[in-house]
Amino acid sequence: MADEAKIYEVDFFRWFKDRLKDKGLQFSQCGFKLKDGLGSRHGINLEIGFWKEPNYSANKPPRWLYQIEPAGAGWKAVNPAGGALNLGAINASQEDKAGVVFRLVPLVRQEMNDYFRDDSLEVHALFVFHGATPQGSSAEPFHFDPDSGAMKFKGAALPYLLAGLLGVQPRDHEVQVSISGSPRKLTYGEVIDALAADITAAPEGAAAGPIPVYDLSEKPEFERLKKDISDAWKAAGPVAPPAPAAGSGLDDEEDKAADDDEIVAPASLHIPEMSDLLGIDAAVYRQINAALASGKRHIMLYGPPGTGKTTLARHIATVLTGGKWTLVTGSSDWSSQDIIGGYQPVGSGSVAFIPGVLLRRFDRPLIIDELNRCDIDKVIGPLFTVLSGQQTTLPYRLDIEDKDSLQYVILPESKPSAAAHEFAPGPHWRLVATINSIDKASLYQMSYALARRFGWVYVDAPRDTAGFLEAFLRKEDPAWAGPAAGAPCPLAAFWAAINTVRVIGPAPIIDAIKAVQAMEEDAAFFAAPTPSMKEALLDAVDMVLLPMLDGIVVQDAEFLAGKAIEVFGLDTAQGERIKARMASVAV
Repeated sequence: MADEAKIYEVDFFRWFKDRLKDKGLQFSQCGFKLKDGLGSRHGINLEIGFWKEPNYSANKPPRWLYQIEPAGAGWKAVNPAGGALNLGAINASQEDKAGVVFRLVPLVRQEMNDYFRDDSLEVHALFVFHGATPQGSSAEPFHFDPDSGAMKFKGAALPYLLAGLLGVQPRDHEVQVSISGSPRKLTYGEVIDALAADITAAPEGAAAGPIPVYDLSEKPEFERLKKDISDAWKAAGPVAPPAPAAGSGLDDEEDKAADDDEIVAPASLHIPEMSDLLGIDAAVYRQINAALASGKRHIMLYGPPGTGKTTLARHIATVLTGGKWTLVTGSSDWSSQDIIGGYQPVGSGSVAFIPGVLLRRFDRPLIIDELNRCDIDKVIGPLFTVLSGQQTTLPYRLDIEDKDSLQYVILPESKPSAAAHEFAPGPHWRLVATINSIDKASLYQMSYALARRFGWVYVDAPRDTAGFLEAFLRKEDPAWAGPAAGAPCPLAAFWAAINTVRVIGPAPIIDAIKAVQAMEEDAAFFAAPTPSMKEALLDAVDMVLLPMLDGIVVQDAEFLAGKAIEVFGLDTAQGERIKARMASVAV
């Protein structure tokens, strides 16, 4: 059935929350916690097609109501508020919200004093801002005029970068209505088109016009939405950091208040493929899902550098919690105090136990990037017993001055009524860690006993290097016609040669592509290099790839220099240059 088609809205929310998290910002889904209910007193009057108590509900409405009326053979949308209205409210107390989506419920006029509501016709309205909205209350409403596209927040104009209606059903989804006693079919596509024709969007720096529609039952539309947001952010330029920036020294209670969205348990533990992350073998997702399905709570992603392990770890944590996770990067300076906690001065000559990064946010996944850069057993050794399903007692007292005080305990499972000395994990807590396999011989090792507590998944470099380059270039430029049949790809060939010496992932290759494009305006990667392209490729090798090859043996350096001369078609002088460069990193 058409209505069983994949809907990409959840994927979009994950993607958007991840992008905003990197900027110290958040995204609000207004009215989504209410599920299918409207909350107390928020009833809809189906005789007038509006709220039963307009003075109450229109202040901070849980839904945006719109009327859909027959208009000849088609349909039209009517704003029942007759002008500007409040769409809903967000928690603006931390000045960190840079996007919001509202739930719009169409009410279909069947005849005088008779409106029909079917929530399968619901449409979602998205607004993206250039940085955080101004600081406000914990329930600050947005005021929007569908006729002009103007938005106000706290009584002042609030510019936005992008607005759009998100289609969350296939366009051919239909319901049966009764118009003046006659049965008639109404499709989701007709509803969203009528809404788009009546709602004006006026993004900052652009002309006002009908609000765009993104059909999230179609993957190309999902990709278009992501691209439009990325392009809008890029065109708008850098954003001043929010104040206070998320994670920049807030105390624990403030930090929890800033992170106000609840963790929503996923329908299943299935981790879908990440469309933005190219070059990941399908076996990686199979193994992650098999580990989760078999009961492994903790995941270790290992493999060569630049293969996307960190991005994949974030994706796993985001899917499992809706975007609530903590990420730290391993360091040789770490001790268990950094992760678990320990005694620290608290002023006035006093000392107390201060929880580490894991116990402070024990309700969500902890991502440890580059885990093997720390002394793993020493840093997370206190968790060994917990990872085995048993509680462990820490060598720290609840009251340091009382020798008979209870010692702090880490419990292996959730406990809603945990005592003051007990740290109980939330149901969503787990460890997701990454290790660069290229570093494992020279950096700290993990004991076998601790390693068994993780599900291990190897993330390799793409086997088809030319296929990866083609996929990446198509993603960057959807209008590109693609390579001609049999066209050479010198950079892919050189990458394949590098991987026979030392495997590197796509990330450095993407950096090399972008460096070449910055130097060569019409860079053609699927063609014999022109003279200027040869110079750009050599410069990119110097800038990006040589540092990844430091420490290779002389024979391998000579092999790679020869391969570069061959695939790039270098002349004698250029050949001597690449030989010298390769020799400089060889041992």
